[in-house]
Amino acid sequence: MKDLEAVWKLARADLIIATDDGGNDVFLWEHSLRVAKSAHYLSHLPQAQALKPDIVALLAACLYHDAGWITQLRAGEIQRFEILLVPPSETTVLESVRLMHKSLGGVLSGPILERAGETIRTRHQHNLELIEAHILDEADNLEEFGLGFLWTAIRRGLCGGKGVQAVLDAWKRRTEYHFWTARLKDSFRFEATRKLAESRLSQLESLMSEMTLQHGVDDVRLAVQTIIGSQFSPLFPSNEPETKARSQG
Repeated sequence: MKDLEAVWKLARADLIIATDDGGNDVFLWEHSLRVAKSAHYLSHLPQAQALKPDIVALLAACLYHDAGWITQLRAGEIQRFEILLVPPSETTVLESVRLMHKSLGGVLSGPILERAGETIRTRHQHNLELIEAHILDEADNLEEFGLGFLWTAIRRGLCGGKGVQAVLDAWKRRTEYHFWTARLKDSFRFEATRKLAESRLSQLESLMSEMTLQHGVDDVRLAVQTIIGSQFSPLFPSNEPETKARSQG
C-alpha cells in the first residue's frame, strides 16, 4: 500500500536524530520499528482479528507512539541519550500525537489519524477499548523482554558515565526485586505474547549470566583451572570496586 510506504518514510525521517558529529542516532527509530513490526504480526492473532483492527492506524500509532521525545529534545529539555530512559509523561504522549498529525496529515485520512491518535493516548489504560491500543501495548511491553532492556540499560550507563557493571547491576536489581515476574503477570493479555516474553526472558537470563561471567573474567579463571587441575585465588579486587574507581576517575 502506497500510504503505508509513505508512513514508513516520514516516520523514519522524523525519528532518526542527527548527532553533533554529523552522524545519526537510530535508537528511537529502531525501537519504534520493532514495535510496529511486532504489532503487525500480533494483529493476525485470532483474538485480534475478531475485533478487526485498522492496520494503517495501528502501524501509524506504533511508529509515532514515542515521537514526543523528539519535541523534548528539540526544546532542550532532555539530552539525546535520555530518550526512553523513563516512562513518557502525559505531555510526551500528547506531543507524540501532535507530531504524528503534523507529519502524516497529508498522507492519511482524518478518521485513520484520529484512530491512531486515540490508540497512542489510551494505550496505557488498564481497560483498553480499542483493539489497536491493546495490540500497541502488547508490542511495546514485549520490547522490554530482551533486546529492548539490554540496549536501554547500555544507553543509561553511557548517559551516567558508567560501564558494563551498571548494566549487570540493573539486571540484578530487576531479578532480585521480582520485577520480571510482575511484568509478565501484568503486561500481556494475549497468551501468545506472554509465552514470547517468557521465551525472550529465558534467553536474556542466559546472556546476562554469560556476560557476568565474562565481566569478572571468571571464564578465563575456570578454563585455566581446568587445564592445570587446581584452583587459585585471584590477585585483583572484585569487579565492582574496580569499575567504580575507573568511573570516578
